[in-house]
Amino acid sequence: MINVSDKYIAEFKRLCEKEGIKYETEAEYHKAANNLVNFVDLLVQMDMEHRSWDKRLETEPKGFALPSEGRSCSLCHTMVFGEVWYDKWGMKCMNCHEAFKKKIIPGYVFKDRDNEKHITDSRLADISGLHVQTIRKLIRRGEIKARIVPGGPWVILRKENPDISGVIQAEKDLRKS
Repeated sequence: MINVSDKYIAEFKRLCEKEGIKYETEAEYHKAANNLVNFVDLLVQMDMEHRSWDKRLETEPKGFALPSEGRSCSLCHTMVFGEVWYDKWGMKCMNCHEAFKKKIIPGYVFKDRDNEKHITDSRLADISGLHVQTIRKLIRRGEIKARIVPGGPWVILRKENPDISGVIQAEKDLRKS
C-alpha cells in the first residue's frame, strides 16, 4: 500500500477543486488520493503481468497454464481456483479450453466481449427478458442453433443464427397472446 506525501495531497486537492470535486475533510482528501494512487499501482502491476504473459506466448505460442488465483474465464465467467489457460485468445477455464481444443467453439468467442459474433444462452436471456430455460427450449426445437460446452455455457454464434432477433421476438409475441 502506497501512502501519498503531503505535497501530492495538496496537488490532488487543488486538482479536485479545479474540477469541482469537494471532500468534507482533509482525511477524506488523503483517503481519496491514496485510493487513487493504489488503484493506479494495481493497474500498472496487472499490465506488467499481462505483458509478461504475452511475452511468454512468443516461446509458447499454443499457450500455457497459469495458477488462477480466483481469476475468471472470459467466456463462462466462472471464477476459477486451480489453473486457467492463457493463449492468443486470452484467459479461459480448463473446461472452456477443452471445448475449444475439441473445436466445439471457435477461439474468437473468448475475445468477443461485446457479443458481436456470439452470445451465450444466459446473456441472451438477460437481454431478451426471456427465461434461460425458454432460450434452451428454442435451441432444443432447432429454432436457434447452439454449441454446448459440456458443463458450461451454450454458445450461440451469430453467423449460424442470422434471424435470432426474429426468433426471440416471435417467442415474446407468442407469450403475450
